[in-house]
Amino acid sequence: MSELREKIWHLIEKHQYVIFIVIITLLSLVIRINLFSYESGDYQMFLSPWFEELKENGGLKALNIEIGNYNAPYMTIMALLTYLPISPLISIKVVSVIFDYVCAIMVAKIALYLLKDSENKKRIALVLYSATVFLPTVFLNSACWAQSDSIYTAFILISLLYLMKKKFGRAFIFLGIAFSFKLQFIFILPLYILLYISERKFSVLNFLWIIVAAVIMCIPSLIFGNSLWNCIKVYIGQTGTYSDYITLNFPNFYGIFWGIANNHLILTPSDLLNTIGIVFTIAIFVVLAFLVLERKIKFTPRAIIEFGIWSVLICTFFLPCMHERYLFLADILGILYLIYNKKKYYIPLGIELISLYGYLYYLFNGYTLEMKYISMGYLILMVLYSKDMLQRYFISHD
Repeated sequence: MSELREKIWHLIEKHQYVIFIVIITLLSLVIRINLFSYESGDYQMFLSPWFEELKENGGLKALNIEIGNYNAPYMTIMALLTYLPISPLISIKVVSVIFDYVCAIMVAKIALYLLKDSENKKRIALVLYSATVFLPTVFLNSACWAQSDSIYTAFILISLLYLMKKKFGRAFIFLGIAFSFKLQFIFILPLYILLYISERKFSVLNFLWIIVAAVIMCIPSLIFGNSLWNCIKVYIGQTGTYSDYITLNFPNFYGIFWGIANNHLILTPSDLLNTIGIVFTIAIFVVLAFLVLERKIKFTPRAIIEFGIWSVLICTFFLPCMHERYLFLADILGILYLIYNKKKYYIPLGIELISLYGYLYYLFNGYTLEMKYISMGYLILMVLYSKDMLQRYFISHD
């Protein structure tokens, strides 16, 4: 018996990392499976009717019909799901859950790359993988809400890894794939522009790969009769869908002045605010571009993560018409931020709590504070993070 026990323990020790990741993955799946039966308002009002319309019109054959306002690649996936003998609620959620784990794997791969010279790289990568799959906004987004933010985020993470490896062509191709799924890729786009302005180690023509990749991702839809104009028109429509609302239960700058706890959609007090918010956000990035160029900032892997987070925070804090889920990318990048900033755990924690506020309100009608107080918390977070970035890269920069 003792010899058998020793063999078992030897086997466990030999494969401890694999065993750990299997257990963590299974436990995180238990949470997700228990959320599968929940039907969010978005599913009932949009996803379910779109699915049924696709199914009634022949699945893939229905791609030439203007159904919904999601991008062509995702609608193609949904059309494929209509052929499966399982409920649309489950099938839609399973696709997003799969990409939850793609995100977690990419977080681990990025961690292994960043820590390639560290003896603890495997342990840290597994911890960060675990943090990703158990992050509340990650499993609520996919398994509860039936949303697909993990899809575009997964491709952005792949892009960022290639960016760190200076494989720029591939980085832009995967950024384009992210773009093909969600217009929210624009939150991270300033990072790529700042990197080009600072280092110019790749051709500006690389940015065209974003468009090329996005068009290629539309080919399956085009084959079944959709037009390229319809694919493009979706993006145009998305920019104006909620233009009447200054914020959609997202506690950003506008929530400080107009946010209250029991208000889900805050109407724009003036149409001018939308324009001012967009122009002001662009102006911030123009100033950053000047500083990056003037100080000749080197975009190390650490800088890529930190500027990436800063870009998402600036966009979501100052741009109008932000939704509850728009901090999703920063939620996940915040986990990687901990590799270099263990003592500043309050930054990713703050990002997650601010993001989670909108989820809990929308999904479960839960709140304890008025939105304006959460928005002020976001303001404090922005000040702390921006102060740290300015000191590290611009004030103390050699």
